[in-house]
Amino acid sequence: MRPLHQLSLPEKLLHTGFIVLVCLGLLAAEAYLFVTHTGLDGKAGVTLKDIQISYYGDRSASKIQSVLPTMLTNAGVPKAQWPALQATIDHWVQNGQTQAEYTAKVKPIIDTHCMMCHSDAMSKQLHNPPLATYDDLKKVAQVNTGMSINAMFMGGMVHLTMLGVIFWIAGTLFLRTRITSALKGLLVIIPFLGMLLDYSGWFATHFNPAFAWMVLIGGALSCPVAALEMVAAFFDMWIGLPGFLVDRSAKS
Repeated sequence: MRPLHQLSLPEKLLHTGFIVLVCLGLLAAEAYLFVTHTGLDGKAGVTLKDIQISYYGDRSASKIQSVLPTMLTNAGVPKAQWPALQATIDHWVQNGQTQAEYTAKVKPIIDTHCMMCHSDAMSKQLHNPPLATYDDLKKVAQVNTGMSINAMFMGGMVHLTMLGVIFWIAGTLFLRTRITSALKGLLVIIPFLGMLLDYSGWFATHFNPAFAWMVLIGGALSCPVAALEMVAAFFDMWIGLPGFLVDRSAKS
């Protein structure tokens, strides 16, 4: 295989298009994970507790109670209003989840603040549980045990297959740079190991929240490192790399 810096202009443009779109896609994936995980513990940013709630659940409260802070944050509800809204939901959940109380007090909250993401149509697009009816809400008024095993297998089927292909292509491009062989050998394997650590962490955390660190570390070592490989490939292809990164035998 020819080094990237020796490719023709059309070949460079082809690889550049792939690099730009996939890097944007990986950034979008990271942003999506940040938005869906952040604030589950009521604090800003993604914390270890957020990961525990996502995969193990908050077994001291129902799903609707544990995710309500995130829903209110996404809906732009001022924090001064949160205690009253939370108290209304808590009272309904803890006092029998009656349809009369739902209609009188809970449904107005859901309709006002939650339907932008939890209508039947948006739920199909975002893979969120629908909250359009009394029966819908009652399903999520159960104790939150985190992501289901079925959902983990489905997520693994998509994530491992899709990201495996992306990591392979990113690594293939990276191997055609002039970077030293030792650094190539280290970086090309990290995204695969990171994804395996991340995915196995889903199951481990589901049964024991102490393993949430696996998800955090695995996520940090998978997509970001693959994106770094592609950025390095882009620069070596068009601009060049700092001398300390370049293999002396590959400078020509």
